[in-house]
Amino acid sequence: MITRGIKKEVDDFINQLIGKWLPYKHNKNSTDDQIVQLAVRPIQLWEIVFPREHKDVVLTTILGKDKCEGTYEGYGGGKETQHKKHDKFLWGLRKMLGVKKIDKWDGSKELPTTRDHIETVGIGIKEDYEDADGYEQL
Repeated sequence: MITRGIKKEVDDFINQLIGKWLPYKHNKNSTDDQIVQLAVRPIQLWEIVFPREHKDVVLTTILGKDKCEGTYEGYGGGKETQHKKHDKFLWGLRKMLGVKKIDKWDGSKELPTTRDHIETVGIGIKEDYEDADGYEQL
């Protein structure tokens, strides 16, 4: 679904959806219904800007150390749920945003964060511009 409207009204609508519960049979042999909350999951696009020398630690923090071994396609083993077929979509996003595929990185260090129940998919990476003195412009 896509929403468009006054932010407060959209937030109120989403909060109302979050408060909805539905009966659910967790298998066909179940005689008792369980009650499950309607899962409202936003899909958000983020730009993360960081100094070039911290690329490895930032990528590990955001994408995880289990994805740093090869060229990052946007899918893979470990904790990810993205499938290889989604790479066509990610290719289009990379093209539209003017970014390159994320190459492998050193996953030995990361910043402390909590990422429970959150899927992160790296779309691409783009070098910052440099000023006349060669300094990176964040």
